[in-house]
Amino acid sequence: MRFTSWLATIVVVIVAALAGQMVFAQGYGGGGGGYDRPGGSGTIDALRTARTHATNAVRSETLRDSLWHLGHVVNCLEGKGGKNYDANNLNPCQGQGGGILPDLQAAARNYQMGASTALDLSRKAEQLAMDTLKLTDLAQVKAGASKVADMLGEALKTIGQ
Repeated sequence: MRFTSWLATIVVVIVAALAGQMVFAQGYGGGGGGYDRPGGSGTIDALRTARTHATNAVRSETLRDSLWHLGHVVNCLEGKGGKNYDANNLNPCQGQGGGILPDLQAAARNYQMGASTALDLSRKAEQLAMDTLKLTDLAQVKAGASKVADMLGEALKTIGQ
């Protein structure tokens, strides 16, 4: 009877270990999410950079500077091929993938964990950023930028960052 219990315990441990290896191999754990590889290349860094620039927009003391930083956020989200990409503004996410939205779309197509939710949050953040760029009141721009930063932070959390 003791041998049977011992053997059952060993089998359970082996099955659990193999299941864990399969989950890790699929990219759902241990940093294997693929967001640092081609197709999702640099997505995490780009999200962090975009969130930083949204925060910079909140901290800016002039409307011009706040809108300038918010424009950086849109450029990071869309990438050079995006319809709202502003080539006259900087892209601080250059070299961090092809744009947050295109990279998350690729990650979602590959069923990477959290990518669909991060994509939805990032799309909402972009829409809010675009709406906020039309405002002329600094306090309202800062409030919108703060919400954009929060959404980007939530997107990072959904992909485990």
